[in-house]
Amino acid sequence: MSKKTERGPGWLDKTKIRIKKSLGMKVILCDTCKWDWRGACHHTERPNATWCPDYEKRGT
Repeated sequence: MSKKTERGPGWLDKTKIRIKKSLGMKVILCDTCKWDWRGACHHTERPNATWCPDYEKRGT
């Protein structure tokens, strides 16, 4: 019964995305993600994800 379920963004994440979009900021995460290469990321949202549970900023 240890079925892995992926959780979606919470209300705070949704609010942050909505505010960034309204301010005209870039909300696509894949361009700055550490895992943005073919063999590392297998999410179906790639390369246009606005929220990702595995997101880590590149260069840190």
